[in-house]
Amino acid sequence: MGRNNTTFRAISFVTVVTLAAKSLGVVREILQANAFGTSPQFDLYSTAYNHTIYIFTTLAYALCVAAVPIITKKLAESREAAERVAGNLISVCLLISILVVSAGYMAISFLPIENGFGVAGERLAQLQTYLRICLVTLPIIVLIYLLVSVFQSMGYYSLQGSMSIPYNLALIVVLLSIPGTDRMLEYIIAVCFAWGLQLLWIVPCARRERFRLRLSLRFQDRDLRVFGKTALVTLFTSSIFLLCYLTDAKTVSSFGDGAVSGVYYADKLFTPIVTTVVYSISVVLFPKYNQEYCSADDQQYKSYVGTTLGNTLFVILPLSVLLGAFSLPIVRVLFERGSFDASSSAMTVDVFSMYALGMAGFCILDLMNKAYYTMRKTMEPLLINGLVFVLNLFLNRLLASQADPGSIALATSLSLSFGGILSMICFFRNSKGAFSVSRVGKELFCVAVVSVLAYFFASAFSGINLGKLMSVVLFSFLGVVCLGVYGLLCWLLQDRSVLQNLFHLFRKGRN
Repeated sequence: MGRNNTTFRAISFVTVVTLAAKSLGVVREILQANAFGTSPQFDLYSTAYNHTIYIFTTLAYALCVAAVPIITKKLAESREAAERVAGNLISVCLLISILVVSAGYMAISFLPIENGFGVAGERLAQLQTYLRICLVTLPIIVLIYLLVSVFQSMGYYSLQGSMSIPYNLALIVVLLSIPGTDRMLEYIIAVCFAWGLQLLWIVPCARRERFRLRLSLRFQDRDLRVFGKTALVTLFTSSIFLLCYLTDAKTVSSFGDGAVSGVYYADKLFTPIVTTVVYSISVVLFPKYNQEYCSADDQQYKSYVGTTLGNTLFVILPLSVLLGAFSLPIVRVLFERGSFDASSSAMTVDVFSMYALGMAGFCILDLMNKAYYTMRKTMEPLLINGLVFVLNLFLNRLLASQADPGSIALATSLSLSFGGILSMICFFRNSKGAFSVSRVGKELFCVAVVSVLAYFFASAFSGINLGKLMSVVLFSFLGVVCLGVYGLLCWLLQDRSVLQNLFHLFRKGRN
């Protein structure tokens, strides 16, 4: 019980810090929507961002996940060994990233990229400029995330969530000073500059730990080979939502102007919410998975994973339903102003509500991937995530004729949910009692009741013309009511572990 409470407190703290940082990110997106809306110019920006910085952050996150077990193991040996292996990993990755940037510049200049992006003429020239600017962030992003892996291994669980604070603050200041859509170039330059501020955010941790970055290039190092193998698999599995999102954006690009921007804004609203919850949990649990696996047998380890997964689903399931049900007021309150009009809201709501329904699948897939990595198993998550991507491609093609961005987003949610369920079945298939199916069944029943209530509230109040402040108050209250009903039903059905942890944490906070 004590270990569970410690883990729960760590996750709660990381969640609070990450939520604060992501809230600033939402403010940034609100100001961005106000400045640029779903204009053709913003379509070009979102295309450039999606194919550079978004991919780079996903790549760097995969490198971070692959580095944590190696650095954690070396820390158990000695601090010097950990610094040495970290320096080698960082040096090699920085060298590769610089080569990739050089290759990217050549590709933009000499390859017919207009065939892939569907733009030509003046818009193609603008897109090429945006892509070149965004490319330079790759080495910075790689360095940031590999340093995060070092300090995460040392117990700085909140670092990854908090480092976007200076990034978001800087861009909020820039957006407040941008008068209109004609300042897109300046904004992209500011985005790249803001990444450098995230690197500075890590400096206090390095000073506190007296960490020395021992840069070196040792290509024959066995740890580097293990890292490379794990990183390749991790890159694909941690990129699964990005791949599905890019597929969605590519599919809807033929639906008319603004469709790509609508998917972009839905993703930028969905991603902060889901990563606040999922990554706050996984950033604490992943090192603990490694510790548990080293000190227990397979059955005990899988039971630990099963318990953490059940606790996570307890939180994710009702949140997913509420976001889906209240998607219209959420988007209207946050985004609908300035260049972001009612038609932009309608397009974004359709996509966001469908993405929200896939939160549980996304969460399960992320946690199960890390549970597999801890056991040094990479083939199972690779195959499962491959099936998710293939299924998403098939469903996108099947539903593209409807020209409905919401249907395309639903395809992604269904694919992620399929992958999450399949991953659980494969992981727990020979571990009787490690995962409580009956508990999840109870939670699904409670969620089904709450979903009926939430969608009834959304339908009943959607036709009323409320101001934004009243909408926030009303739907916040209705959300609390729904969560209260969910908690009461779970309590009556004897699903009380997370509720008891929350109660103990609240009591300790008051004391």
